[in-house]
Amino acid sequence: MSPARRRVRRALVLGVAVSVAVTLLSRIGVLAGWETRVVDAFVFLRARQVEPEIALVTIDDEAFASLGERQPLPREYLAALADLLLASGARVVAFDLAVGAPGDGDAALVATSERAAMRGQGRLVFAAPARPEAGSSGARYALRRAFSPALRAIAGFSNAPVGADGVIRRMMPVLPAASGGYLPSFALAALASADASSAARLAEALAGGGAELSLPARSADGGLALDAISLSALATPWRIDFSGPPGTFTAFPSGPIADVARTALAPPDDNPFRGKIVLVGATFAESRDLHPTPVGLMSGVEIQAHMIHTLMARRALRPPPWALNLALLMALCAGIALLSLWLRPLWLVPAALALIAAVAALSYEAFARRGYWIDCVAPAFAMIGYIQAARWLDRRRIRSAFGQYVSVEVLDRVLREGSDLGGETREITVLMSDVRGFTTLSERLPPARVSEIMNEYFAEMVDVILAHRGMVNDFIGDGMLALFGAPLADPDHAWHAVESARGMQAALARLNARWAAAGRPTLAMGVAINTGPAFVGNMGSARRKKYSVLGDTVNTVARIEAQNRDLGTSILVSAGTLAHVTDRVAVRDRGRVALKGKAEPVAIYELEPAP
Repeated sequence: MSPARRRVRRALVLGVAVSVAVTLLSRIGVLAGWETRVVDAFVFLRARQVEPEIALVTIDDEAFASLGERQPLPREYLAALADLLLASGARVVAFDLAVGAPGDGDAALVATSERAAMRGQGRLVFAAPARPEAGSSGARYALRRAFSPALRAIAGFSNAPVGADGVIRRMMPVLPAASGGYLPSFALAALASADASSAARLAEALAGGGAELSLPARSADGGLALDAISLSALATPWRIDFSGPPGTFTAFPSGPIADVARTALAPPDDNPFRGKIVLVGATFAESRDLHPTPVGLMSGVEIQAHMIHTLMARRALRPPPWALNLALLMALCAGIALLSLWLRPLWLVPAALALIAAVAALSYEAFARRGYWIDCVAPAFAMIGYIQAARWLDRRRIRSAFGQYVSVEVLDRVLREGSDLGGETREITVLMSDVRGFTTLSERLPPARVSEIMNEYFAEMVDVILAHRGMVNDFIGDGMLALFGAPLADPDHAWHAVESARGMQAALARLNARWAAAGRPTLAMGVAINTGPAFVGNMGSARRKKYSVLGDTVNTVARIEAQNRDLGTSILVSAGTLAHVTDRVAVRDRGRVALKGKAEPVAIYELEPAP
């Protein structure tokens, strides 16, 4: 398999692994908080959507004061509001108010409900709290009964799940009933009551008489039409599709409406309640019915209006099936994996961010236009996870390639800035050293003793080279090959090589002094430096690679180093190196010499000791 194919395979395997891992994290809820915040942002940013089928009647602080600030609210007042709203042609009058306990004027409210039922003017709905009751198959609920069985109205629970942060985002259209079947939510009861056939079938369907329920839904032409929805869909949590901030729905204060009701005047045909679902609820401060939502602090009755809107629009905002989400993640990771083969790390991150932005934009459009939730959180985490994993693998690869041959500072720069390990031609400086008298030393001492001496020698030389930003590329018997200006570019590579050569000779002098004092043999060393173009990068076979250097610059430095023996010198530099450091060093011209493999003589210079 070619190296390019292996890189593609590794990148794709990494992408699949990251995709599976992120999908699992999403499935177990680790990313739920991020997903919630993203949808909150979508809801907040979306343009306001006016809902013409719903109107609100609010019992505000002024109305509450006029009622003597009595709670529960007088039933005569509620009856008067219901009579006028039903006479105005409202399809439904839904009170987001509990009427469980008996109170003043109960008979008036019962009479209103009976008149509405007989005349077919519309339907009444009241809210009631749902209380959990232990059941054999999990939590089940029961509604608190109304103050009188004579009250002819539909009841629905007003409970709404509250998030861990206290924000209301979700709704349950139905809850399992303690007596079997399901209990309707206040929003579901109000919406079903907007159509006579739906209202008649609601109790039967929820009691287990059918697998689906027909409810008014927003049609393609913008009107309402009956559309079937399964009970299994209603029995799962829905994300409330807030159609705008507080004040989105048309709201009327209850005081003037109650005043008109007392006059017994017939409402005109073009009144604002005709054909509407009218919700009546408390907004006065003492009701304590204000709750945080993703779009701001909102009264309970307005939250219920948004729930009805959600049911009408059929915008449950559920995440896509996990298999589809996994396929999307794998496609994105595969795309980034392929891009990583052609883009440098500097450009790979912007490319990944652009993909994330594209998915986020697509997700927002699907949410805003069709009410679909295309998960853009998992792709973001997958992209970030892929890039981080790829960087971690690259760092391991670079550390494996350079960790023993370059200084910590150079290695950190390679990891931070990156380097083209695949190979490139650049100007570098090559240093080669050779121990003189090594053959004689090997003949006089046992191999273990020679190895001990050379290891001590190499340790000192490597420290010097690394200290001057060099890379120890190879050990050739008793010789060393070091690179300056690779793998990272270094404008002062020639000068750093010269400093290394001087430092190596100084380090050897210290070693010799120590060895001589211990009665051990000493060594001599020749060093050569050459500057020029060379190919540097990973070379070798599919099974074994090494960062190395090729070119005439390397061959020439080896030939120059051999001249140290003939000339009795310690450090020789080429004209190419001298051109970079001519104003920093003193040299002695050793003429032009014919080197093996070179068609023309080469000028070499002896580096004199630093002043």
